[in-house]
Amino acid sequence: MGETGNSELAAPCGLYCGACIDYLVYKNCHGCDCSCGTCAASEHHKRCAIYRCCIKQKSHDTCMDCEELPCSILIQFCYNPVWLHHLPVIDNLRRQKAIGIENWLKEQKETWSNEWHLKRWLWLQKECENRLERSAEESKNILAEK
Repeated sequence: MGETGNSELAAPCGLYCGACIDYLVYKNCHGCDCSCGTCAASEHHKRCAIYRCCIKQKSHDTCMDCEELPCSILIQFCYNPVWLHHLPVIDNLRRQKAIGIENWLKEQKETWSNEWHLKRWLWLQKECENRLERSAEESKNILAEK
């Protein structure tokens, strides 16, 4: 993808992996573009519809390269009621297209260097994880009632 050595931080979906809880806090991921096979990215690749479509089927670097931007897969990802931190992906992809991936990565690095902003973003990601757990439990209970 890029020449700066941090292109793995530009996820195909438009998220910036450099502000991800897995990358920054849990330290179990090197970024979505990582192919080391040992970090969280490899498991994510197996279950991510966007990764399968963008990278595996269409051989794009990001969804920014796709003529179908935004497609229904990306729209559902963006507006998922559990994963609220996905909201900026379509705008991020449009920004990447407008200024180029390297400039977008520089902007993201600058944006997320604001500690106050970053802490709130990480809080939102943690809240999304908690929502997922609650959602799974509630879904199990709803299905058990039927």
